[in-house]
Formats: sequence, structure tokens, C-alpha cells
Amino acid sequence: MGKGGRIACIFTPWVLTVASLICIIIIEIAGWNKSLLSDYYFIKANFSDLSVSGAGDLANTTTLTAALQQAQQSNTLEDVYEVHLWNYCTTDEDGSNVECSDRHANFYFDLVSIWGLNSTAAAASSTSTSSRPSAQNNPIQNAADNLQDKTEGLERELLGDAGEKAYTAYKKVAKAMFILYAVAFWTELATLALSLFAICSRWGSLFTWLFSFVSSVITLAAVATTTGVYLALLGALRGLLDPYDVKLQLGSKAFTVAWLGVAFSWAATLFWLFSICCCSGASNPHHKSNKGGLWNAEPKGQGYGDYRGRGLKVEKTGGYERVNSPFLGHAEQGHGDRVPLQQYPQQQTGYTQGAYEPFRHN
Repeated sequence: MGKGGRIACIFTPWVLTVASLICIIIIEIAGWNKSLLSDYYFIKANFSDLSVSGAGDLANTTTLTAALQQAQQSNTLEDVYEVHLWNYCTTDEDGSNVECSDRHANFYFDLVSIWGLNSTAAAASSTSTSSRPSAQNNPIQNAADNLQDKTEGLERELLGDAGEKAYTAYKKVAKAMFILYAVAFWTELATLALSLFAICSRWGSLFTWLFSFVSSVITLAAVATTTGVYLALLGALRGLLDPYDVKLQLGSKAFTVAWLGVAFSWAATLFWLFSICCCSGASNPHHKSNKGGLWNAEPKGQGYGDYRGRGLKVEKTGGYERVNSPFLGHAEQGHGDRVPLQQYPQQQTGYTQGAYEPFRHN
């Protein structure tokens, strides 16, 4: 097949790998600034229709209602929040005035702090005291434990047991999601680099396939983890915020691109595997383009002829004809140029040779 055929064979998995890498890049850079793919968010919360008017006095309402009312009155809440991998962005209801936060590695959306739900005194006063033993000899650790207990207690008061569990799981998984997307990006990039060696041989395809397989597994883990944790968080928050007319939704664009990246990655892995088994880069010795092959063997018609060197050149005439006798210098009368039948003498072995007539195969 040669190098040209080899390049054609790996073109498909190479294109699929590039497509998967582009999908990962879109998820990575979405929301980096207000004009860069800000619509590719994981989850969106719309507070433009927030209503807490029926909550009554602060002393007679729930902690979440008090916190939302306090945040609304202090203008802490923005209309729309969009959560990305590295940061979050806020917009007006009509999509204008986009503002994005700074990017942070291992980012998670701290909704209690960002929505200003921790600023109300009613919520703070309702937190329970720490139940863990105090570190008497370590005041710094003791203060950190108390702060963590107050934070967890506040989240439980605001979000309820189910909401607090989903939110805690999201915070723990956010770091793993960030790492998985980063590793998926670099393994896809390494696959593209190794694909240059896949042009040369099947060994190159083998190593390329190994990296592609690892990248596909990691990409699938990243997208599946992101989908699962945001679905759980969305379900928990909807149960809490729907009574306040807060609209929450998953980002269809982001998850569509993410799952397309998974599909492209696994398709590329399949085709890289196919390139190991087929499409050798070695030249075909019987091909016309191979100057050293059997097609150009000389002299032609003597073992290596015009027909791929696999037989003698044969002329087809549809029959046989007699040839001139190599032993007679003239044609015998009445027989033209045909050779007469001759009787060979008996050999010493006692075997009598029958009539013999030579023919030429035209």
C-alpha cells in the first residue's frame, strides 16, 4: 500500500482525535471572559423573578427564606448566574452586562457565599455548636474546626439534609472533575503527537492507540462525573428554590459538546485499533509503482513478464499448427511445410517409440 495509503488510513482517527480535543478545549475555556463561549455553562440559576413576599416576618420564617430576603434587600443577588469549569459569570435577565469572576484551579461554585446567604444574622444564629472534641493544645486547628462546623451547620440550615448532602458531594467532586478534564486534554494532545509516528508503522499505531484508549477512558470519566454531580445538585436545589420562583437549568450546549467529545474520542480509539491491524506502510513488491518489483523484471516474458511476473506471456490463437521440421532442410512433397510422421528406431530397452509430431503453441 505504501506511505500514501498509510496516511489515508490514519486520517480518519486523526480527524476524530482533533474533534475530541476541540470539544475539551471548549469546555475548558468557556467563561474565561464575558465574550468567550459564556453560553457553555454547566448550570444556570435565574433570580430575576425571585419572590419572598409571602415569607412574613423574619422571626416566623425559615432560614432559607430569611437569607434570600436579606440578600434581595441588600442587592447582593444578580439576575443570572452561570457556572463553568474554571469560574462563574453573571448577566442581566436579557443576557447583557456579562461579568465573569477570576479563574481558579479546582473551582467550585460556593453558592452560600456568592449568593450572600451567609450574611443574615438569623441564619448565623441558628447554627449548632460543634460536636467534635476540641483541640485544646492547638488553637489554630480548633478555630478551623469550629469554622467548618459553623459552615456545615449553616449549609444544612439553608439547604436541608438532601440539599446539603448534594452540595457537599459537589464540592468534593469538583476538584476531581477539574483534574480529569486537564488529564483528558493532555492525553488527547499526546495522542495527536504520537499519530505522527503512526504514519511510519503499525508500532506507531499501537502506541497511539494506547494513549487514545487512556484518553477516552479519562474523558468519559470526566464527562460522566460532571453530568452526574450536576444532575444531583440540580435536583436538590430545584426542590428548595422552586417555591421562590428561582429557575435552574443544566447547560445543554456544554453537555452536548462534552458528550460529543466522548463519542469522538472513542470512535478515534476504534479507528486507531483498526490501523494496527491493517494499512501497512510497506510497499507492495508486485505493484507497478515499485521500480524494483516483479513488474519491471528483465527480460520480459522469461519468468517475470508483463503479467505481474507470475507466468509466461501467452498468445491465444484458438488452435495448434504444425511447425517446420528442424531436421529437414526442405518441405516434403505433398505435405507443404508440415513435418511428416516419423518412426523412431526401437531402443535397446525394448521400448518402441510411437509416432511423434511436434507442435508449436501460438
